[in-house]
Amino acid sequence: MSTSEPLTHSIDCRWLLALYAIIPACLLAIILDALLLDGQAIHRYLPDRPEQWPFWTVIFGLPHIIASLLTMADREYLSFYRRSLFWPLLLFAAITSAGHFGPQPVSYDLLLVILAFYTIYHVLAQQLGLTLMMMGTAPTRTFKFWKWTSILAGFAIYINVYGQQFIPGSAIRVGGVALTIVELFTWIAALLCAAQLVLALRLAPTSRHRMGVWYLWSNVALIISALLINHLGYTLFVILIPRVIHDLTAYTVYITHDRNRNRHGPVNLFYRLTGFSRLSPLLLLPALSIAIAFVLSSQQHYPVISIAILTMSFLHYYFEGFIWRGPNPHRNYVNFIR
Repeated sequence: MSTSEPLTHSIDCRWLLALYAIIPACLLAIILDALLLDGQAIHRYLPDRPEQWPFWTVIFGLPHIIASLLTMADREYLSFYRRSLFWPLLLFAAITSAGHFGPQPVSYDLLLVILAFYTIYHVLAQQLGLTLMMMGTAPTRTFKFWKWTSILAGFAIYINVYGQQFIPGSAIRVGGVALTIVELFTWIAALLCAAQLVLALRLAPTSRHRMGVWYLWSNVALIISALLINHLGYTLFVILIPRVIHDLTAYTVYITHDRNRNRHGPVNLFYRLTGFSRLSPLLLLPALSIAIAFVLSSQQHYPVISIAILTMSFLHYYFEGFIWRGPNPHRNYVNFIR
C-alpha cells in the first residue's frame, strides 16, 4: 500500500495558515459595522446564523464529509479499513436511530448534544493536530492540556450559541450570583480561553519551526475571537469562521490526496466512473461532493436519509482521527511543506 515514488502534489502550510485571514477580515467588518453603521448593517442584510442561508448546508458541512467518504471508494482502501470501520458504522447507526425513534424530545436532544460535542472535537482536533505537525514536536503534556482547554472552550462557546435548544433558561446561583446556565458557560469559556493563552505562551518556544508558532497563535485567535464575537452579538461569524477554515483545510487535504493517489490513472471508483470528463480532482471532488450533499440535504425530511447523514457524519469524525496518521494508506499520498 505504501508508495516509494515522490509525490507530485504537496500541501503548502502557508496556504493553510492563510485561511485564518478570515478572522481579521470578519473582525474588521464587525468594527466598521459598529463604528460607522451603528451596528445595524450586518444584522439587517445578513442572517443571524449561517444555516439561514439556503446555500450554506449545500456548500459547508456535509459536502466535505461526503468528500472524505469518496476517498474511501477504493478497493485497496476498503480492504485495509473494513475491520476498523465496520463496528463503528453499526454503532453510529444505532445511536442515530435511537435519537430519532427513542422517547422524544429527550432522545433527539441528547443526540444533538452528542453530535455538537463530537463536531467541536473533530473541527478543533484537526486544526490542533496540524499545529503539532507544523511545530515538529511530540505531543507533550502541555500540548495535551492546551488541546483540551481549546476543545472545551469551543464547546462552551457552542453552548452559548445553540444551548437554548437544550438547556433551560432558569437561573442558578454561583458564589452568590444568579446566572443562567448559558451565562455560566460564558464564564467557563472565558476561563478556558485564559488557560489556553497561558499554555500557548509555554508551547510557542518549544516549536522547531516558525510556521508552527504562527499556526499555534492562529488557533488561539480562532477560539478567543469566537468568544469575543459571540459576546458582541455577531453570531453569524462565530459559526462561519471555524467552518470555513475547517472545510477548506479538509478539501485541500482530500484534493491533494486524490491527485496523488490517482496520478497514474483513476483508482478510485468515482474517478473511474467520471473519467470521461478528464477533470482534475481539484474540480471534480468538490463538484461530486456538493452534488451528493445537495441531493441528501433536500431529502433529509425522510428519517432514513436523516439517519444516514448523521451516521456518515459520526463515521467521518471517527476515521478522520486516524487515517491521516501513519502507517495508514491515506497518509502515504499526502505531504506537507512548511
